[in-house]
Amino acid sequence: SRARNTSSTSLPFSTWSPRRNQSFAATQTLYAQASSGKSPMPPLVAWINYSPKSAWSAESFVVSQASYKTTMVTDVGATNLNASTALAGIAGLMVTDAVSGKPASGKTYTIPTNGTKT
Repeated sequence: SRARNTSSTSLPFSTWSPRRNQSFAATQTLYAQASSGKSPMPPLVAWINYSPKSAWSAESFVVSQASYKTTMVTDVGATNLNASTALAGIAGLMVTDAVSGKPASGKTYTIPTNGTKT
């Protein structure tokens, strides 16, 4: 007789739903528990990414203070970088809404480098 493949990849889709729900519930629990251990010296978090030079933009670093990101940071007891203070005085700094036209979405700080747009 032939062996049957009983790996999880061969299970019907309907059996994945309870597993997905259990996994999501476990993630929510862990997220909630993370905020319970607030430290007297919480970590300082800055969401930074590098944007290389392209045909439509110059090379830059981008500091994101999108509301959903800053909320995650405070939910786990950490502190967000105060970008408006920390980046004040940087030549060419551009501050925009994280979602254009939606101030409640947070801010994005674009820091130009010496790279130039071609």
